[in-house]
Amino acid sequence: MTYLANPKRYSYKNFKRCGKSGLDLPQITLGLWHNFGGKNINLESK
Repeated sequence: MTYLANPKRYSYKNFKRCGKSGLDLPQITLGLWHNFGGKNINLESK
């Protein structure tokens, strides 16, 4: 079985260009640091 992604999967999101690289990022983005880490998040995220 072959997976075919919906070609319209990104058409509903608003993207902004980031910095000099021009990387397109969604306007609402949560970084990976929100998903990983222990009790002392401030020390781990530095």
